Amino acid sequence: MKKEIIEREDINFVILAINSHEKMYKLCWSINKNKKFNFKKTTNHINPENTSQNFERFTYANSQTNTKYDIVSNSCSKGFLDPTNKSVNYFFTIQGGVYNIEKIIQNLNRLESILLVFELNLYKIKSINPFIIND
Repeated sequence: MKKEIIEREDINFVILAINSHEKMYKLCWSINKNKKFNFKKTTNHINPENTSQNFERFTYANSQTNTKYDIVSNSCSKGFLDPTNKSVNYFFTIQGGVYNIEKIIQNLNRLESILLVFELNLYKIKSINPFIIND
């Protein structure tokens, strides 16, 4: 099966890196409670570059703004989604719609359960393919 390679010019999403000591379900509960999101556990994300790896994932789709949010774990028993950022616990992806990235980062940084949030520079990471979520 031929792998589809995504060109960097085709990037239509943002990735935030989150550091937190909380389990993912507690982190999502905190975000839901404090930031008016509605993250729900969904099927695990399978890394298209290494299909033996699957990562815990929570998803929220805002139908009013047509924006989809995913929080994906950076680690699983078989490795890391992004091995160059091993210290990152979770990735928060935002696709489509309308959003203010600075405001989202500020709001997430205010949560006690989050130690640090920063935007990943997608042009400096080795591959964006592991972050592509098609469902």
